[in-house]
Amino acid sequence: MPPDLPPTEDRKTGLRWSLRAATGPLHAEADALGSAHALGTRDGHAAFLRAHARALPGLEAAVGAALAQEAWLGWDARRRLPALLADLAVLGTAAPDPLPVVWPAGDRRAVALGAAYVLEGSRLGNAMLRRGLPEGAPAAYLAHQPAGGAGWPGFLAGLEAALPDPAGWPAAEAGARLAFSTFLAALRTEA
Repeated sequence: MPPDLPPTEDRKTGLRWSLRAATGPLHAEADALGSAHALGTRDGHAAFLRAHARALPGLEAAVGAALAQEAWLGWDARRRLPALLADLAVLGTAAPDPLPVVWPAGDRRAVALGAAYVLEGSRLGNAMLRRGLPEGAPAAYLAHQPAGGAGWPGFLAGLEAALPDPAGWPAAEAGARLAFSTFLAALRTEA
């Protein structure tokens, strides 16, 4: 069970706020590129999923390797690659080759926590994008939520508890920027 969130007055000074500030422009660009796909069409939906299939495998593998021992995270339940591949198969679209992920220097755990922040946060955007899909379109990837109700609030609480020392935050910020940059490269490829 993740720890409780810190008191309200401390919330805007924690790690998640640092990550949010460090990735704001990248986040806005990813939202714009992702939303540019015509998800209401088969081709637009397939292009969006192919882009994510370029970015997600390497990121999930790297985060999983670094954070496998973090019981609070339950990484295996959070992995979305199987759902993504299933949606591509329903559309009759082959998965593209994944992009390589070059892990930045620094504390591997902190870098992975920053990348996990981006991967987990993308579920919120995916839920909104799912509304643009036509009836009956494959949506396992966009609808995926971790088992056991360990959603965004639980993830944030665990993240704050896992890396409370601001000395580790620059490495987490590098991991978050890496995750966004990987998705941006993939989305540009499929634009």
